[in-house]
Amino acid sequence: NAWTIRFVPGFDAIIDQERSIRVLTSLLTSGSIPHALLFTGIEGVGKRTAATAFAMACNCTGKRVEGRGEACGECTACRRIAADRHPDVLRVSPSGLQIKIDQIRSLCQSLAMKPYEARTRVAIVAEAHRMNPAAGNALLKMLEEPPDRTILILTAPQTADLLPTIVSRCQHIRFKPIARRHIAAMLAAAYGFSPEDAQLTATLANGSVTRALAMQRRGWVQRRKWILSEMAELAQRPTTSLLALAEKSSQAKEDIPEMLDLMATWVRDVAVARYSPDRIIHQDLKDPILEASRRSDPECLIRAGGAIEEARRRIRANSNPRLTLEALWLTLAASAPAAAGM
Repeated sequence: NAWTIRFVPGFDAIIDQERSIRVLTSLLTSGSIPHALLFTGIEGVGKRTAATAFAMACNCTGKRVEGRGEACGECTACRRIAADRHPDVLRVSPSGLQIKIDQIRSLCQSLAMKPYEARTRVAIVAEAHRMNPAAGNALLKMLEEPPDRTILILTAPQTADLLPTIVSRCQHIRFKPIARRHIAAMLAAAYGFSPEDAQLTATLANGSVTRALAMQRRGWVQRRKWILSEMAELAQRPTTSLLALAEKSSQAKEDIPEMLDLMATWVRDVAVARYSPDRIIHQDLKDPILEASRRSDPECLIRAGGAIEEARRRIRANSNPRLTLEALWLTLAASAPAAAGM
């Protein structure tokens, strides 16, 4: 069962990325491995796991998976790489919000020396889009004159987040968002979710296993009911109550992006309910959604969706969370139909 081996590194532990894994195993079996690879995709789709699995496959000393060039996962080299204890597999990740030039300089100095023991040294720069300009230029110089017996793997959300000159020197491999049914199956089989909670969390995770598990840790199934009950009753709330709601919902800043996504699914459900009730995401709240849909008009829903998107933009720009949510809740209340309570 694929879900019961989630802590075992290797390509088999990566969900729903058959095309990307096929490209990587083809490189391994052909022996034509480029100096630099760029893995792009949203957080939580397997980029880092794939980078580790690739490093293992490049240096495995055991019996490989026949026909795929994949690592055995059992030899000393594989185990050390999986445990992040191999001297020739180097990792760089953001220090705070950025990857700084000192980190890239240190990496370049390490790569200037011969590998300690590996056939192929691998350097993994996670979240490479967080390199500051000086760090990006330093990395570019290394890509222009790549060290011998070294493979560089960068991860980033999309190619547009990196310097074009860096992208052009890498073989690009895209990791797609994971299908909802696969995330739901994993949550149910490996983490004990009920079928209903697994399906709902998978829907809200937007293709990211990391996000699904983070939502589970933070109790989003329960938090969802509170947020959506507020959405259903907005038209009945006085201004003072809306301001108090903004204060309460802004206290956990790390939860705000997920909350905005959740609010957007409510607006989406209200929009589709009148014509396609079977497509409602929050099926357990179907009655209040249908009631809101009957009382809504398209212009109000468009205005509500635009307000949520504007709040997303402001949060990404580090605007004051409370003021941002005050403006959002007030706009949503002005756009809301008089819906039945939940």
